[in-house]
Amino acid sequence: MVNEIPQHSRALIARLLEAYCARICPPAARNAVSIGFRLDTDHVVIHELKRICGVPGTRQAAPVARFRYRSATADWTLDYFFEDGWRRHRTSAFGSSFINLLREFDADPDGRFWGQLDGKSLRWCSARGRCSACDLRYKQVLGLAAPLPQPAERAASERTLTAPSVRP
Repeated sequence: MVNEIPQHSRALIARLLEAYCARICPPAARNAVSIGFRLDTDHVVIHELKRICGVPGTRQAAPVARFRYRSATADWTLDYFFEDGWRRHRTSAFGSSFINLLREFDADPDGRFWGQLDGKSLRWCSARGRCSACDLRYKQVLGLAAPLPQPAERAASERTLTAPSVRP
């Protein structure tokens, strides 16, 4: 049996990670920090795109997390990159849901993915953690908070609220 991520899952994961990577950094930090992903046959790697020797316009992928699919058991594992290779995030880091492991990666309670400062996982906003706006964006992408209404939906709701009442 070939160890391969099912095609329907590949499409969903690609869309989810495109949204996640687009929102992971606050707009002010996007020139300095960029996150991407690579979807392979049996795994997905999230990487940070770092400048090469600080030269603007150059980027090199530095691996951060790997989600491996095991077709025999239809579950996922989560690994982090440490010095010379991949290591299992936790011995119990197996899950049937990719998004649950993405949430575990995003929470980074042990600082395995982004490192730690003062006992807390580093975030892009500040060393103290995410600002509330960034935290809300993360939660919306991960399905933990209601998404913001689309511009057309917002305009329609504003028209409803401001429409004059009609009297018979």
